Amino acid sequence: MEEKLTKQDYEDGKLLRYFKHVFLTEQTRRTLMPVLGALRDTEVIVPVQISVSDADAEKILQLKKGETFDVKDQPKFAPDLLQNDEGTFFPAFSNAEQMPPEYAENFSPLKISAVQCIRMASQIKDINGIVLDAFTEAMLIPMESALLILKMKSRLEESE
Repeated sequence: MEEKLTKQDYEDGKLLRYFKHVFLTEQTRRTLMPVLGALRDTEVIVPVQISVSDADAEKILQLKKGETFDVKDQPKFAPDLLQNDEGTFFPAFSNAEQMPPEYAENFSPLKISAVQCIRMASQIKDINGIVLDAFTEAMLIPMESALLILKMKSRLEESE
């Protein structure tokens, strides 16, 4: 029986970074599967630029500290895309510390499940895959491998 893990095991991205490091040291199927399994149940940070309608932007500018409001129009999220010689990749980070400050200041961090991240990336035309922790110990995950994660069973314990 496979060991069950809790959300706390995945919370800060350390488990994912550990499995990623092992894979990058010894790139085999045996070391790849734990990375993909950890991604299945992990939340990642996706750098996005958020745009709101002019009417909502005007409301935001008029807010006083602590006030909230309901948006009239749905905000739009535009993820960053990174390119190298191997193609175009959708960036995801195991935690905020993996993004250099000069990069992070241009984006809003959107914390979502890796499953949601993969689904977002798969909707982008001509995307080659996902790059995990692009500016530290980068791991390129081809889209075919990323899509396998969507078919994997969760290893998380059922919450009671």
